[in-house]
Amino acid sequence: MSSPGTEEIRSRLYTLAAQSSVDLGEGALLIAAEDEPGLDIDPYLRFLDELARKVKAAVAGDGSSARWRYAVADEIFTRQGFHGDEQEYYDPRNSYLNQVIDRRCGIPVTLSIVYLAVGARLGLPVAGVNAPGHFLVRHGEQVLDPFHRGRPVTDDALREQLEQMRAPDPQAEVQRLLSSPPSARAILCRVLGNLKANYLRRGSWTQALAAVDRLIGLNPGNAAELRDRGVIYQRLECPRAAAADFERYLELVPGDPEADIIRNAIVQLTASAARLH
Repeated sequence: MSSPGTEEIRSRLYTLAAQSSVDLGEGALLIAAEDEPGLDIDPYLRFLDELARKVKAAVAGDGSSARWRYAVADEIFTRQGFHGDEQEYYDPRNSYLNQVIDRRCGIPVTLSIVYLAVGARLGLPVAGVNAPGHFLVRHGEQVLDPFHRGRPVTDDALREQLEQMRAPDPQAEVQRLLSSPPSARAILCRVLGNLKANYLRRGSWTQALAAVDRLIGLNPGNAAELRDRGVIYQRLECPRAAAADFERYLELVPGDPEADIIRNAIVQLTASAARLH
């Protein structure tokens, strides 16, 4: 049997993200599968299943919230050795869940996905905390930092993190983040956003384009991503595609302060496209 192609993988990702109950592990692995042709995601899903089985066995008869939290963290971060990659933080491998599992290291959002995927398999009250700069998880009432091996995070520490990110009202933002957990779609978009940023940082325009394509596929009305894709198309010397994205962007954000600059770019791109004939 041949491996699924890009269109099939994307279709599976978009369909999965639209469901009311989403296996985050599967979604993250589908992101990896597009960029690593031939990747078999099933062994990695079975690995997550096995982690959940081991946690359940460790808890045995003690089903208290504290015991579940300890058991999940102990299995993932102590026994399995998952940890944050502080040496090569911006390595794209840290955004591919299969490689995070193979290497036992990653960035906050992918390590959080491991925790959330295991917790969901056990029916535990786990959710993401979509904090800027550093994704976290909430298990019951406790916020944890998977990048630092499940270290507990107090409200004060979270507020300080938001202050460092220059949030206008850090205390109010803490309450919003804790009361409004991100959807699975939003978490998968964060993974893709990291991939996009990492590939742009490396000047890998084709890989960045693949990431932003999926961001738009998950959120077709995201004007900022349309603008960014237009810029990437410019870099890749695809004037028609760039002009189309810029035109759609201006339809969505007609009041952009740089609208005149973008309109001038559209004129130049259209002329460039005409010369290609």
